[in-house]
Amino acid sequence: MKVRTLVLSAWCALSAAALSGCNGIGGKEHLVARFNDESVYKEDLTLLKMTSVNSHRFWDENVYTDLLSKAAVSSVAFKEYPEIEEQWNEYFKDIDSRILMMVFQRYYVSECMMYSDSELRRFYEANKSLFPNDSTGDFYSVRGDVAGQYFLSKHQDEFNAYAAEVAKKQDGKIDTAAVQRQFVDVKRQAMREEFTNGIIEKRHINLQSLPAPEPKSYYEAHKDEYKTAPGYVLYHIQMKDSAALASKVNENATLEEFKKLANSLNQNKFTAKDSGLVGHVKQGFALPYGIGMIEGLDEALKGKSTGFISPVFRTEKDSSFQRFFLAENVASQVKPYDRVEKNIKNDIENGAVIDVDSSYALIMKDGKVLFSEGDLARFNKQYFGNRRLDGRTHDRMVKMVAEAFAYADLALEHKLNLSWEYKAVYRTTRWNYIFDRYMELTRGMKNIPEDTLKSMYDRMGSPIHQGYDFEQAKDDLRLVASFPKNMYLHDYFFGYRMIYRGQTYDSAVPQIYYHRQEEVESARVKRVSAEVYNKVSAHFYGEDVPQYNVPTVADKMLARADSLYKAGNRSKAYYVYRDVMYAFPDDDALFQKVAYEMAQIQNENEEYLDAEAEYYAFYRMWPENENAEKAMFSRGFILTENLGMDSVALEVFREFQAKYPNSELKESADWLVKNIESNGKLAEDLLQKINTEQ
Repeated sequence: MKVRTLVLSAWCALSAAALSGCNGIGGKEHLVARFNDESVYKEDLTLLKMTSVNSHRFWDENVYTDLLSKAAVSSVAFKEYPEIEEQWNEYFKDIDSRILMMVFQRYYVSECMMYSDSELRRFYEANKSLFPNDSTGDFYSVRGDVAGQYFLSKHQDEFNAYAAEVAKKQDGKIDTAAVQRQFVDVKRQAMREEFTNGIIEKRHINLQSLPAPEPKSYYEAHKDEYKTAPGYVLYHIQMKDSAALASKVNENATLEEFKKLANSLNQNKFTAKDSGLVGHVKQGFALPYGIGMIEGLDEALKGKSTGFISPVFRTEKDSSFQRFFLAENVASQVKPYDRVEKNIKNDIENGAVIDVDSSYALIMKDGKVLFSEGDLARFNKQYFGNRRLDGRTHDRMVKMVAEAFAYADLALEHKLNLSWEYKAVYRTTRWNYIFDRYMELTRGMKNIPEDTLKSMYDRMGSPIHQGYDFEQAKDDLRLVASFPKNMYLHDYFFGYRMIYRGQTYDSAVPQIYYHRQEEVESARVKRVSAEVYNKVSAHFYGEDVPQYNVPTVADKMLARADSLYKAGNRSKAYYVYRDVMYAFPDDDALFQKVAYEMAQIQNENEEYLDAEAEYYAFYRMWPENENAEKAMFSRGFILTENLGMDSVALEVFREFQAKYPNSELKESADWLVKNIESNGKLAEDLLQKINTEQ
């Protein structure tokens, strides 16, 4: 339970050290909240406000989403998943220099123009009239402007000369405030450039040149890079009639049987005389004898044994069709050195290849190794997308890292590691990292058994990256396997008419995952955050932290949806029910409730196509639910009365009659069946009778 406490002054006097962190540059840090052992300071709120000025969210929502919920999750993460702590410590070693670099560049130079907080604050308090647009009374909301005005006060003669030059160009007419801003911006840019130009050399950071590889040694160490493409020996039959090609070739035919068929059926004039022999074909290459590229052929042949006969493929060059017999798999072979020697030497000369030990020092300072080739390999994998490194890319990455080290060195010289900005950025970075790792682990992807993944792969192949083998596809399979089954089923049945028409459930799974995973994962993260936030021990000190009513709790969301519905705001109620569905997909009872409510709302809103599909999904997923009977009847009624799809409605009502022979709706269903069978004559007669009686 949350406890908001106005701390008593006497208690404050005794506990000031516990509530404030020492800050040699930015003054003291003021504690405003604590979640278990995680402390949140007023400076964290200040940093958030400075970095979220363009956010479309309300401030209380911003504070909860980007700060409080992440601090709360961080307060439990290490206990639930101890490995996160070690991972964070390793990650921090990599990014500390970048945090220092950002603090120096963004806050100390660009915003503060190298003045201390205390110096700027004194100027602000003495000159508030210079900042009439500051309606908040918050120093940090205008600190950049304060630094600009303070700089002007110390460089008045230089500004006067600058303004005079501007006035000459504009016939003596200038907007003084605009010219002041322009002058300060020019000085800010000059400061940034002054530090950036040659900063690596100025800070005595040494970049070590890479030695050129010896060609033969490079070849011996990287033979896998100099292999021939794998391929096959193929026979084929080419015909204009795809149906005949499919029916006349037995999938179990031997090579001799296939060759005989090729002699009689093959319509390719180049290969017909040789029993359909195409010959040795490399993977990814066009086939000879006018056949060209065959899309999907490599995928079809991958992993297949000798004797495999392919399905029918369309020829891209003309309107004919192909079937292939795999006579032999041809493995890759290492090319001999004399075939590749010239290319290797050219690559070395052009800086396209690198060959140094992982311990090779790339960045040094005062004889100490700051960064090695092994570090770069790790950085490349974790932060740069594991790019293929040639000499130029390698040098750019090393220089980028070296600049961060140089700026960090400069920041430490100015003691910016003691500033409130550094501490706040550190905490925010830490919370963000821990939060993201916690959310990854709570998906449970690591706990999915290997045989489950293998079964999925056998049924649907690689669901995200086409063509991956099982080992390559494991991460993709874990993502797809951890996605909620209720969401798969609901989307599959809901989209039965158009999106997934004719598709099996397994074949639709990758498409459903692609369409829904981002929204479902976002809703899950909000739910898990709310669950943690409402369980931790939380205390608030003072009134700095805005109150926020955490919405992603099932009871609250349902109550809000019900309230909106009763107030007649059905459309808004629908989307709240939908939010519940996406946030709690593993709660089957809850999922059933909101799915039925959504169908009802769509029906009442006359969104008949969606309502019909929603009813269908409902009774297909939960045939034993007490509302399944009404859902099936409602779907049949919509199909005949609102969508004019009588043939489909007839199938639905006949299924209804068989499944619910004692239903209270049986009489209505029977009448609707007879009306459909009479092509609507029953309804016409009834309407005529009513009109006559009236």
